[in-house]
Amino acid sequence: MPITSYPDYMQPAGKAGQLSSYQDYTADTYAVEEKVPFGAAVQLNATGTAIKPITATGTVIGIALAQNIHDWVENKDDQNYPVGEPAAIVKRGRIFVVAGGDVVNGQAVKVDPATQKFVAISETAIAVNGAVFKGNASANQLVEIEINLP
Repeated sequence: MPITSYPDYMQPAGKAGQLSSYQDYTADTYAVEEKVPFGAAVQLNATGTAIKPITATGTVIGIALAQNIHDWVENKDDQNYPVGEPAAIVKRGRIFVVAGGDVVNGQAVKVDPATQKFVAISETAIAVNGAVFKGNASANQLVEIEINLP
């Protein structure tokens, strides 16, 4: 029997980088050169051997997939991939990110390298080729995007 109502089976959106449906997704694994928060847009480093958060001159290669890791005893800041660790980077699929302003379903996705948030309209933002917003949201809210990168 096919799943026809994803909210009946999936956890509600709780954090950036969380998958938003059980539809197929593709993720590649990369080494981390600079700390990468879950749900952040990333780019390759100069040698193509590791990733870091997007900069003003970068090209988005995917979104950092959130992991279900948390150290309740020591309360560590672990909602990111630390330097030197492997990171899962979503290239195709639906994922939650943080909106940097008002966005509307169907608009093309961009990411502001200064805030690392996702926007629809900005002259300084970097385009996330092949990505569209799949819902409406205001600044600092989680919003679903669909990404389709090679």
